[in-house]
Amino acid sequence: MPRTVRDALAELADDLQHVRITPAAEIRARGRRRTLRNRAAVAGSALLVAVAAATGTVLAGREPSALPVATGCAAPVDLTLPDSFAVPVRVIDRPADASRAEQVAADLRGRSVDARVELTAGPELPGRAVGVIRYGPQGIGEALMVDVLLLGQAEKVFVPARAGETVDLEIGPGFQQLATRTEVNQGLAAIRVHDMPHEC
Repeated sequence: MPRTVRDALAELADDLQHVRITPAAEIRARGRRRTLRNRAAVAGSALLVAVAAATGTVLAGREPSALPVATGCAAPVDLTLPDSFAVPVRVIDRPADASRAEQVAADLRGRSVDARVELTAGPELPGRAVGVIRYGPQGIGEALMVDVLLLGQAEKVFVPARAGETVDLEIGPGFQQLATRTEVNQGLAAIRVHDMPHEC
């Protein structure tokens, strides 16, 4: 005689009583430890590269000032992710639609982003463009956090000569809204900082 759905659910409930569910705090702590390990690995790699470069300079008998500068970058590349969304963002306001930039900045501030609006003359982005994120060597992690809030739909432009962590965000006509909390969590779980363009 075939089992009913109720019997199958009762059996499943019995099986699940013995399954240990990991507390959310433990999962978050595990994620933090993984992040710290990744940061330590990146820092260790950077240190090894610096030591190798210094050793090569000494062995070659060249002055450090004679070494070529890496593609005109204003600062060393920083591939660490910020601890929160409290990153500095300058929302570019085009005169064609001033209210849109103000609204986006207010929404970003509601997500703890340090957003301010700056009026800049220039052409409007094409009709379906969601936005453009511009950042420098020290703002790669910050730009990635902003990209998560825009569901990864904005164009990302790396500016090697740009100093500081501030990210420029120009909103296009295709923008509708920031990511929901669920979408942000999914985006954070999938991000890889090395995927962000950084040519230095």
